[in-house]
Amino acid sequence: MLIWVVYAILNFVCMVVCYITNPIVCLFCNEEGELPSIFRMWQTWDDSCNPRFYVLEHAPKFLRYDYDKHYEEYKGTTPDLEAVGQTRWFAKVKDGNFTTKEKIQRYCCRVLWLTRNCGYGFAFWCFGRTVDMKDITIKDIGDREKFLYDEHENILTRVWSYKNSNLITDKIELNVYMGWKVNEGDIGPRQCMVATRPIAIRFN
Repeated sequence: MLIWVVYAILNFVCMVVCYITNPIVCLFCNEEGELPSIFRMWQTWDDSCNPRFYVLEHAPKFLRYDYDKHYEEYKGTTPDLEAVGQTRWFAKVKDGNFTTKEKIQRYCCRVLWLTRNCGYGFAFWCFGRTVDMKDITIKDIGDREKFLYDEHENILTRVWSYKNSNLITDKIELNVYMGWKVNEGDIGPRQCMVATRPIAIRFN
């Protein structure tokens, strides 16, 4: 628990820095939406800065551009991710002829994407933990509430995860995610990013 408190504080500092600098950092993206190594911690570990689902479904409508004309998205890995049992999404350029309007839309989508997932590289690589899923114990507290922990580690340093997605009403969901993002369906060694969502409300 103690190590999580330290990581959570440091992660918050990194998030603040990222919130401020995301608009500048996005200027350094290449055509595929990859940041140079000096800014890699600003980028989400599991996606490029050109995520298809975000551009086509979640970005404000006036910022959406013809993603499928310009990009092909595919799943793959890197040596670093493969070593910790993870994969990610990449974007391959199909048509690099963007209009000025599309370039502005793409830039804005990149900034909004990194703002929505702020400092994920820091949360994953710097403050994440590697855990072997066979060591994880799962406690079902309720239908939509779980507590997971590594029973082989000291209580002060162990990996743990608390998830709560109970429904307040049919349309409103309480969403809490603390500890590290441990997915109970995974197997083998996994790198798990730090989770610092004390409380959130989601509308379904």
